[in-house]
Amino acid sequence: MKLSMTGLRAPVLVILLLIGFASALFARPAAAVEATGLYRVTLPVADRSREVLDAAFQQALNQVLVKVSGDSQIGSQPPVQQALKNPANYVQQFAYRETQATTSAATGATTMGAASSGGLDLQVRFDPVAIDRLLTSNNLPLWGRERPLVILWVGVSRGNGQRFILGSESDSPHPNATKAVEQAAQARGLPIFLPLMDLQDQGAVNYSDLSGGFMGPILQASTRYDANAVLAGAVRPVGGQWRGQWQLEFNNQTQQWSASGASEAQALAAAISGAADRLAASLAVSGAPGPTQQAVFVQIDGVHEVAAFARIERLLDKLTPVKSAQLVSADGGELVFRVVPRGQAGDVARNLGLVSWLQAMQTGTAAAQSGGAGQTLYFRYNP
Repeated sequence: MKLSMTGLRAPVLVILLLIGFASALFARPAAAVEATGLYRVTLPVADRSREVLDAAFQQALNQVLVKVSGDSQIGSQPPVQQALKNPANYVQQFAYRETQATTSAATGATTMGAASSGGLDLQVRFDPVAIDRLLTSNNLPLWGRERPLVILWVGVSRGNGQRFILGSESDSPHPNATKAVEQAAQARGLPIFLPLMDLQDQGAVNYSDLSGGFMGPILQASTRYDANAVLAGAVRPVGGQWRGQWQLEFNNQTQQWSASGASEAQALAAAISGAADRLAASLAVSGAPGPTQQAVFVQIDGVHEVAAFARIERLLDKLTPVKSAQLVSADGGELVFRVVPRGQAGDVARNLGLVSWLQAMQTGTAAAQSGGAGQTLYFRYNP
């Protein structure tokens, strides 16, 4: 998607030409993280036979479609079931990798990046264009590469008084639980990180806060971290299973649910999967287009520097819900873009709302309507 400059006044064109040269130097990403590895899968295989390869391609394609769509149940959709009959059609390249026999944390969903117990892994890369087309052409959700960065407050009770909270600097005694969380997040394409659990965190949050669902101290402790969303909860063994209660705080709204699994690792993976499902339901591009595919206007005030424009240009150019964007005016620090969404206008608004340096506003000037009728989204550039 390229930004059109048709019809701009000569002074604006000169400015934009200068901006084009500066874009690579000054554009910086939004607070949301650009997820990587969405179209790649590594999984263990028994051997190099054609039968095993075909089955692995099918499993890998389903995993990639879950990551890219954000829907853990995407495999039940008829178009996806049809595609899974010929998964090789979507494969871009694949390779085998000999591995040392090690034991990985079982997530119940994927073993991406983990060595297989059989000593042989299959690495598969899928064609992003073909995968995206499969989803969009069948009105299925597409969750873009720009995804919320989630801080995880994870408590684990293993019985006999053994309780702990995972942390990035204090997790060495609990590598299996940490690995399970990391693998589950990788399987869903969800950017995550753990709190430091240094003295400041230990004084602010305890296991009882997580097991009891007391979000107040957790949200307060999260303010020191640059995250878009907060996932908090705890798992413990109950009646032969592992169960947990979880809360996800995102965009000033909190969702609650329970998750369980046959093992500690599977229960933790279920929690991560539940968070990914809920975030994708809010942020993925809607499968069906809007009633009239009507363009919306995005007005951004407070843009007074070349670097700021370059930053906004890069954002709109890569934002998945944006099909095309045309700059219609640039005057006195105010930019107005005419944006055609891929799905619905709400998809554009929700994803722009993730950007930490864009402050949503309620009203703006009449300039945003200069290109014709349509909904207007107002923001202020606030680096």
